Amino acid sequence: MEEKEIIGMGWLKRHLPASLFARALLILVLPMLLVQAIAVYVFYIQHWENIERHFASNLAGDVGLLVRQFKNADEKKRRDLEKMALELLMIDIRKEPYKPEKEGFPSETDDMEFKAFVEQLKDKVEEPFLIRRSAGGGRAILLIDMKDYVLKMQFSIKRLASVHAFIFIGWTLGAALFFITIAILFLRNQIRPIKKLAEAAENFGKGQDDVEFRPQGASEIRQAGRSFIAMRERIKRLITSRTEMLASISHDLRTPLTRMRLALAMLPEQKYVKPLLSDVQDMEKMIQEYLDFARGKGGEKSQNVNIAEILGHVVGKYVSQKSPVTLFAVPDITLNLFYNAMCRCLYNVINNALRYGEFCEISVQEEPHYLHILIDDNGHGIEAGDRELAMQPFKRLDSSRNLDQNEGAGLGLSIVQDIVLRHGGEVYLEDAPIGGLRVRIRLPK
Repeated sequence: MEEKEIIGMGWLKRHLPASLFARALLILVLPMLLVQAIAVYVFYIQHWENIERHFASNLAGDVGLLVRQFKNADEKKRRDLEKMALELLMIDIRKEPYKPEKEGFPSETDDMEFKAFVEQLKDKVEEPFLIRRSAGGGRAILLIDMKDYVLKMQFSIKRLASVHAFIFIGWTLGAALFFITIAILFLRNQIRPIKKLAEAAENFGKGQDDVEFRPQGASEIRQAGRSFIAMRERIKRLITSRTEMLASISHDLRTPLTRMRLALAMLPEQKYVKPLLSDVQDMEKMIQEYLDFARGKGGEKSQNVNIAEILGHVVGKYVSQKSPVTLFAVPDITLNLFYNAMCRCLYNVINNALRYGEFCEISVQEEPHYLHILIDDNGHGIEAGDRELAMQPFKRLDSSRNLDQNEGAGLGLSIVQDIVLRHGGEVYLEDAPIGGLRVRIRLPK
């Protein structure tokens, strides 16, 4: 039993709309429509059928009475019957010469509005008859075969069907449309603050601080908005503190290193001087990487950039230096990027690709919501088990494909990842089809 219930819930979840707006609208509208549909069904099928049957029975009784009276009456009495039928029963009755109709007198009808009346008339009148609509459509014409003549009766169709049923159905549908419109307007106003909160969170994740965001809507949504603002401020303080700490430490270290370099330069040529100078240079490179890493959350403003333009700009510098870098066809797509930061990210990856491979290939793959920049080389690659370690700051790999071996503090890919995360993207390390490492940069559109 539980398994069947779980399967049923899974089917329901798959077929439910995905958006909160559509689900809330469904919760409001569906019960109302069901109630109104049941009301219309009960009224129209049960109650209105009885009313139509009653109308048909009364009219059939009037027709049956007139036919019997007309059959045995003399000419004077027939004229009196015609006058009485028109005044009291609103039936225009005439005696006409017998003219066989093409379709005869089948005592049946194809018109759904006359079905109940025909069934009742069969019980009241023995003679064959034919019923049809008049040319205008507002009256019914009943022809009764009296053998020697035809008895023609005309009466309003309103005697068989009332417009009240259609008014009721129209009012029900109109009310439903009115309340659905009110529900849509109300829900749209309630969903709008949630969308703004989601957009503010997404923009903040991309490094775009939405200072215009203000909590709006219901109390729960306002509370969520205030919590987001508080969280945003805490994260900004944390980032600022990290940046200032790393910048301060790196700046403070530069002064003694400069003095050490000057002191070593003034020493006479001895065997221990060169190694010490080399160590000082390495330490300066490490400090420069610390500063670069700390500047990862700088004050650069994002802008709309054509991806073909930025890739062409970056690759153009390598081509001008005759470096083996190939750029394949790039789609004409504009993304919101931190231009300088993304250039630096691409330079880092391409430099590492050229350092450990003989050439580098750059291509772009497009998806509905993401853009993938693929940078491949033909070097030794990185083992699958070491790729997660390679993305961590200040980590060095022992393998030959160490992106920072003897080149600094181990921040190469960390800086790349930091920049891509600022754009709301992800960095993946994979095996390149040409034999080395593939760096996949996925950016949201």
